[in-house]
Amino acid sequence: MRAKDWIRTVLFWSLMVSLSVVWARMNTFGRGTRLGEVVDFLPVVLVFALFVVVYATDPGLRRKRRNDTLPLGVNIAGTRSGIGYDLHRLAEGRKLMIGGIEVPFDKGSVGHSDGDVLSHALCDALLGAASLGDIGTHFPDTDPKWKGVSSLLFLEHTRKLLDDRRLDISHVDAIVICERPKLGPHFPAMRAALAKSLGISIEQINLKAKTNEGTGEIGRGEAIAAHAIATLEG
Repeated sequence: MRAKDWIRTVLFWSLMVSLSVVWARMNTFGRGTRLGEVVDFLPVVLVFALFVVVYATDPGLRRKRRNDTLPLGVNIAGTRSGIGYDLHRLAEGRKLMIGGIEVPFDKGSVGHSDGDVLSHALCDALLGAASLGDIGTHFPDTDPKWKGVSSLLFLEHTRKLLDDRRLDISHVDAIVICERPKLGPHFPAMRAALAKSLGISIEQINLKAKTNEGTGEIGRGEAIAAHAIATLEG
């Protein structure tokens, strides 16, 4: 038995003994009076309140209860992780949207939506961790309703899908790969925008930037890419 389980057990039986003593004293003090009739029910109320507190503060019990509401055969309790990747060509005349904010640059991502490579990679990572397919399944580039929209909407929709499956986002980590511009100064604003869309704290999001050392289409400034990993708790 783990230490915290021993502590819970000792506290529980200590409370039970204490309540029994209080019950006996109250019954002796107030036996045959209206006060005695009232206090007879007090220990029962206290015991019930104890179980309510234990249930409300024990994440294990809540998690088991939430899994009981899922369809038969679906068991997604525990820690789950998913990976995501995305790449977009860069072209003049487009805004460079990364992590939900516009980064000043002379080129932007080409895409059906706003071409936000970071948000797309995060979507894929979250959907993968939840076994919900990929971004193309939920937001196909053949659907005109997604044309030109902010990719933060993709993250908000993904978060709702996770909520439906009783999954909480524990942490996300991502790397954006581009030769230019420098992204580090923009990370605080990106983290804030992403955290708001995902309904999590800024501390649950980590972002990094790398170059491609001048090689390939990324190194030539023709494309931008992102890798992401997401950890969920169910």
